[in-house]
Amino acid sequence: MIRMSVIYTQQEKGHFDFDYYIEKHMPLVESLYNNLGMKSWQVDRGASLSSKMPSNIVACAYLFFEDINTLKLALKSKGGEVMKDVENFTNIEPSIYFSEVISG
Repeated sequence: MIRMSVIYTQQEKGHFDFDYYIEKHMPLVESLYNNLGMKSWQVDRGASLSSKMPSNIVACAYLFFEDINTLKLALKSKGGEVMKDVENFTNIEPSIYFSEVISG
């Protein structure tokens, strides 16, 4: 299984509408990628152990695909539509990583 991780970190003058992200953006991602082989997705919100030092993570999204070729096809086919929606919830440029899930 292949995991695509999209990680939004705190940035000066950055904004992130978490409600929009969960209620609109991720359902859009699901509707576009499910028929193209996305198996599941998960979202984390950054948390901190101390009120004096907030988390450097705003949000992380994880998209799971059966294999790398399925992921490539999904991104090529519908990635542009997903990216057009990003400006509706954030001005933060995410870090994106791809990895092979070994266990879990």
